[in-house]
Amino acid sequence: MKTKLRKSYNIIIRAFIIIMTFWFLYDQLFHSNDIQTVIDFFPKVTGSPGFAFKISALLVLLFVNYLLESYKWKYFIAKLEKVSLLTSYKAILTGISVSMFMPNRSGDYLGRVFILKKADRIQAILATILGTMSQLIATIIFGSIASIIAFPTVFNLEENLNSWLFAGLITVVIISLFTIVFAYLNFSVFSGIIKRISGRGYRKIKKYAEVFTLYSVRDLLFVLIISLMRYIIFSFQFVLLLWLFRIDIPYLNAMVLISLVYLGVTVIPTIALTEIGVRGSVSVFIFTYYYELMGVVNPNIELGVASASTVLWFVNLVIPAFIGAFFVFNLKFFRKTETNG
Repeated sequence: MKTKLRKSYNIIIRAFIIIMTFWFLYDQLFHSNDIQTVIDFFPKVTGSPGFAFKISALLVLLFVNYLLESYKWKYFIAKLEKVSLLTSYKAILTGISVSMFMPNRSGDYLGRVFILKKADRIQAILATILGTMSQLIATIIFGSIASIIAFPTVFNLEENLNSWLFAGLITVVIISLFTIVFAYLNFSVFSGIIKRISGRGYRKIKKYAEVFTLYSVRDLLFVLIISLMRYIIFSFQFVLLLWLFRIDIPYLNAMVLISLVYLGVTVIPTIALTEIGVRGSVSVFIFTYYYELMGVVNPNIELGVASASTVLWFVNLVIPAFIGAFFVFNLKFFRKTETNG
């Protein structure tokens, strides 16, 4: 591809991504009832005890959250190309920016891999997806444990049928989690399966299938541990916001409900911007139902939970997406040579 043409295409695609990102951000921030609700409610909580500390902690945890994600991706992508932690951080923010207007955050992979200079793009996407799976598994782990803890609250275990259902739930969760984690830690076996079912066509996809063999059980376990740490961090951000918006709930109880929220949001297809409505609706439903079961009356429950969910979305997605949009200029969709994809 000629140099001028390549540069022109790169500029056009970058401009398209930036325009789409800022247009979606503008539309959501200035035409969203959820945002307006927070704006109206926020002045009422600014004078509450510990307000400044909670906001400061929220922002510090935002940095730590994506620092861990950056280190995780740097560690994972190193098998294909060495990148600095700063470059990895930029890639993470760029991925968030690109994912704002794409289904199920699929743009996250593209935003990351196009910042790489030498690695094969398809290999890098496969490696990134494998690393991202660890975060999904972390969500499933916490959500499954939360479902076990919440079951006795919803159902009376003194009834024979419910006790059997509870036992069945525990059995299913244990077997499922063991299977999922075991399969993930031994994902290299998947390359062999691809080789068997692809037959003669394996030669064409060999270098892509072999990506999964690059990572040992130790590598995958290390990445899974980081994902679990990230989960605890952004869940605690949610707890801080619940407390900020006058939802007086113990930490462990909040973690159970939040884990159920994240599990529910995970199985619902969204794009990053519409996720605000989905997460808010699921959060309000679960927290309201919990308070009704407990017989606790809190007039701020719906407004507080919706506000906490919206602010968390703003802090963890909108702010990084806005910053990441400036790093889109570093993306190279067409290289000097396309032999490596």
